[in-house]
Amino acid sequence: MANKDYATDGKLGVDVYGKSSPAGSAEFRLGTTARCADNQVAIYVYANEAIASGTGVELGASFTASASTGGELTALYASASGQYGWVIDAEDVDIAS
Repeated sequence: MANKDYATDGKLGVDVYGKSSPAGSAEFRLGTTARCADNQVAIYVYANEAIASGTGVELGASFTASASTGGELTALYASASGQYGWVIDAEDVDIAS
């Protein structure tokens, strides 16, 4: 299966499976969106707690992400508290292993 989770809107350096190291610095402005190859929209966020791969994500003020049992966003990969990375629309998501 081809990787469908890459930006198609011309933004340079977007890797929706990319995340910073804990206490790393943001590569994009929080809230930056990128249209993916499968027509989903990824949002660049800051994890304010540990979030497991495939977990529902709730966005708080200033695009801070928290694990949630519901919501329309999904973590593509596990993130530690303090990491920056991408979340995506929960519908039709392939989770990274």
